[in-house]
Amino acid sequence: MTIQERTTAADGTAPCDGTGTGHRAVGAAQAPGANGPWPVDIGEDAPAARGGHVLAEAEGGAPDVVLVATGADVHIALAARDILQREGTATRVVSMPCAEKFQAQSEEYRDAVLPPGVRARISVEAGVELGWYAMLGGAGQSVGLAQFGVRAPYRELHQQSGLTAERVAAAARTRLHRAT
Repeated sequence: MTIQERTTAADGTAPCDGTGTGHRAVGAAQAPGANGPWPVDIGEDAPAARGGHVLAEAEGGAPDVVLVATGADVHIALAARDILQREGTATRVVSMPCAEKFQAQSEEYRDAVLPPGVRARISVEAGVELGWYAMLGGAGQSVGLAQFGVRAPYRELHQQSGLTAERVAAAARTRLHRAT
């Protein structure tokens, strides 16, 4: 399976381990990567079972920016986080394999993952951007692919359409500036 052939469970869950996409299996997933597949726990007690969780915490205190991504797009968010952290912007990455499951969690849990005080939120999604806006709030932005039907290797598609860590970092800088 290639990374652009993302499969999801019937409930829409697209698990990841920060390196790629998951193959659905009973209680686990296989995430392909440069050194082969790694098992990814998607059982009842796994963080992914709650629909969304903090994958990489902001260094240096509370986050200034939250990047939210799913499945195969998490690596872009993690790379953007690296850029922003080097610039001194405390950046959290949230893995959101299933927004519906996340919305079903307690308000306390949702606020712990997506702090209400952090208005600079960016979603990273190779699919449809529309569903993200409710979670991003008024100062948020969705960075994604705005076209469908184009065929090319995923890296080439991402570069051509601007779904890159650099674009995500630029969107985060802009939104952080507007939110303050």
